[in-house]
Amino acid sequence: MHTKPSAFVLLLFMFGMLFSACDDNTDNFGSGVMPGTDEPEVSQSLFNVNTRSVSVGAIIANTSECYLGRVTDPETSSTTTCNFLAQFYTLENYKLPPISQMKKDKGQVVADSVELRLYIKSFYGDSLNSMKIGIYELDANNVLDESATYYTDIDAEQYVNKQAGAVSKQVTFAVSDLSVTDSLRYSSNYNKSIRVVLPADYGSRILQKYYQHPEYFKDAYAFTRNVVPGFYFKTLAGNGTLVDIDVTTLSIYFTYTQDDSTYVGIQRVAATEEVIQSNQVENENLDALVNSPDYTMLKTPAGIVTEVTLPIEAIYSGHDNDSVNSAQLVFKRQNNDEKTKYSLETPDYILMVRVGEMNEFFAKHKLPDSKTSYSAPYSSEYNSYTFSNLANMVSVLKNERDNGAGVKATDNQSLRTQKQKAWEKDHPDWNKVYLVPIEVVTNGQGTITSVHNQFGLTSTKLVGGPDNPLQISIVYSHFK
Repeated sequence: MHTKPSAFVLLLFMFGMLFSACDDNTDNFGSGVMPGTDEPEVSQSLFNVNTRSVSVGAIIANTSECYLGRVTDPETSSTTTCNFLAQFYTLENYKLPPISQMKKDKGQVVADSVELRLYIKSFYGDSLNSMKIGIYELDANNVLDESATYYTDIDAEQYVNKQAGAVSKQVTFAVSDLSVTDSLRYSSNYNKSIRVVLPADYGSRILQKYYQHPEYFKDAYAFTRNVVPGFYFKTLAGNGTLVDIDVTTLSIYFTYTQDDSTYVGIQRVAATEEVIQSNQVENENLDALVNSPDYTMLKTPAGIVTEVTLPIEAIYSGHDNDSVNSAQLVFKRQNNDEKTKYSLETPDYILMVRVGEMNEFFAKHKLPDSKTSYSAPYSSEYNSYTFSNLANMVSVLKNERDNGAGVKATDNQSLRTQKQKAWEKDHPDWNKVYLVPIEVVTNGQGTITSVHNQFGLTSTKLVGGPDNPLQISIVYSHFK
């Protein structure tokens, strides 16, 4: 489709597009200086855009929050199971009371009790649903390395301590803990949590190490390699609940004396951003969703993304000397076939990023740059995600291909096409991008300050698919 609006409207629209597309890269402008006597000409075209669902497999697993549980999506019948591994951060040069003041048994410092607390930030499912989890001590001789990048298909078992005496515990929990009183459970000061009581002698070993080797407690690096390497939290049984763990703490309670008085002390360490928290995700029954020709999917965690093929060749065919002032692409959400109490949420934000750059984007904690990566919020009003101006990306992809192919201004069309096709054959994903659900953090001005993979339960269908192409709207301009 090719249309020409009225001259006055076109002139105003073109100037608006020129300013909205401005950045440090001026490749997509046909002329650096607009002669005062030239008249701009603007045109608009629509081009088909092909989309498909892709099972993304493993994604980078490190995050500031952890997920635990198992859920079957009532709409799609796909099942997601989440587990996680966590290390613990200790304050540098943490100090306990002098050993002479500590409670002892047979000359050895002892702990009174030890517990893990998994504090629940939010949850999906029935709060009274029962779930069974396993808690396994990690191996100090095979520690999760801070310099490594871990993915959601991590083989957690290789990091578990298999030696005799290693901590291993199984517990059953529900989000609503009926063992506490109603008055406490519904008070504003109550924080939902999963409590795991560990053997007291585990805490005793930690306290004894402190007095034998205080250097093990000087920082998190020494602490994880010599004292507490961490724990693996695994879903063992149950379906219908998934919890978002805000923070996990390990608390050791002990008795000590001071000035002829007896006190109870606590040594508490927590899983924080300073140490590794790594999610493990397993998805089942995704094939039917991935292979549907009538729509594409966005599903998290570590589930399905939408692949988009941008029609760069078609966009520039016959427009080699034109500027692409605007490129708009809208992804309409397909409403759920059946809305239920436990339907999964729609992702709040999605990231558009080149296929070959997705993992690097998250590994290097990048932000959308509006050149090769963009973010878009979900609009409930329009039931869609809108990328309002992809002109920079369109220009970057075109220039990358032509420069890589060695295209020259003196090449005739036949030679140019030959070079381009040869290069495209060696770079099959050159014009493909993924739509990836993300979590974003913004400042007071609404500017995005950090981006992470979405690890919560979200799912939505997008209009599109192999049998239902979308359309991208392109606005060109050139000077007569």
